[in-house]
Amino acid sequence: MKIRLNRYLSICGVTSRRKSEDLIKSKKIKVNGEIRTELQTLIDTELDTVLFDGIRISTQKHEYYKMNKPRFCLTTMSTKENKRTVEELLPKSRVKLFPVGRLDYDTEGLLLFTNDGEMAHRISHPSFLVRKIYLAHIRGKINQVLISKMRKGAQLRDGSLIPEKIDLLNSSNGETLIKIQIHEGRNHVVKNFFKFFGKSVKKLKRIAVGPIELGELESGKITKLDYNEQEALQKLVAL
Repeated sequence: MKIRLNRYLSICGVTSRRKSEDLIKSKKIKVNGEIRTELQTLIDTELDTVLFDGIRISTQKHEYYKMNKPRFCLTTMSTKENKRTVEELLPKSRVKLFPVGRLDYDTEGLLLFTNDGEMAHRISHPSFLVRKIYLAHIRGKINQVLISKMRKGAQLRDGSLIPEKIDLLNSSNGETLIKIQIHEGRNHVVKNFFKFFGKSVKKLKRIAVGPIELGELESGKITKLDYNEQEALQKLVAL
């Protein structure tokens, strides 16, 4: 089967499709002994030999996990950070896991991990309209009038955002709890959305990505997706 080189790298679990392009550009990938830097490169998965840093790569069994990322923890696989990272919380595995998307340093909640680059791409890319649900603790009181305005959307610096759903759950003691559902994955998009309306986020927690819910998973814990969760993901992105 002939497929693009960057897609093959993601299928093999080297990294996500987007980051695979960076590897190709940085001359770390060889096809049949030759460095290939063209992003349009096609390979035959049955005939061609692909090397990453001199090591032959091939397809592997895919694994899927969910983590309750703690607050003040970086979504990075780098071991050179001075701050706590999600890499420290991963289980020992024979495959290379990487996070699907990211959560801000001070945001907690559901974070998916896999070695399936194609799945990661489809969950993260906004064109697939995969929902993300957050609980946002907002400083100050918010009434239903402002919620109605929020439902109409906001024009942010990097484009507009119209929530799929937004509900006021509680407002007391100078703080408001809101549940917001979007399918965007832009940096700080939830915080910037509320900032547009003059409100600041005190605490943010993601509780769902597509059909996968955080549930009762404790902070800092990670677990494999069960059969039903994996089936739901496969159906969601039509793989």
